[in-house]
Amino acid sequence: MCESNIILEHDGTRELVMEEVVQVLIDGDKIQLFGILGERKEVKGVIKEINLNRHEVIISN
Repeated sequence: MCESNIILEHDGTRELVMEEVVQVLIDGDKIQLFGILGERKEVKGVIKEINLNRHEVIISN
């Protein structure tokens, strides 16, 4: 599978925001996350890094 974990980075700390994300939509500074089971979450920030080997998306706010 190709799900990713979403990590929010703020002031040098990292927090896991959501696991098993299958879709990411960007609208300005709003990022909508969609999980494998249909769950949804919205965060504000910018995508800093996408690492497909580690299945991680790092969002900085």
